[in-house]
Amino acid sequence: MTSSFPTAETIEDHPLVDDVNAIHRENLSVTERICKRVADATGAPIALLLAVVVQAVWLTVGQITRSDPYPFAFLLTCSNILQLILIFVIAVAQRQSSEHAELRAEADHDNISRLLYHQQVQEQLLLRLAEKTQTEVADLRVMVARLVSENAPLGAA
Repeated sequence: MTSSFPTAETIEDHPLVDDVNAIHRENLSVTERICKRVADATGAPIALLLAVVVQAVWLTVGQITRSDPYPFAFLLTCSNILQLILIFVIAVAQRQSSEHAELRAEADHDNISRLLYHQQVQEQLLLRLAEKTQTEVADLRVMVARLVSENAPLGAA
């Protein structure tokens, strides 16, 4: 006899639960995907280390060869141009991250609402079963009513 209980595979891939990450990825344009990759790469610690190393090498080589002497005008110009470009790239990636968070919040709300409804149905079913078996449930009804009330403290009995 096979069990009718859900398996790990069916629980993880529930038909009523949306994969928000996949939905978000599908809605990204090519430009948005590129901006996300660039923002992810520039936000990594290795990017910071690379920027520090490049500037240290540039300052050292610029001083020794006099190709870009103090105040390092060429380095500053390149750095400023790169920063201006990255401001917009990061802004696009941040907007996408915000939209993803909003999509995830909406999906979470839908799923939690579905779970709460399911919980209410289970409570009613259990109370009916208890009545049919003539089990005393008056104290349980009070606790369920208290949980349903608006400002009930969670630990109150």
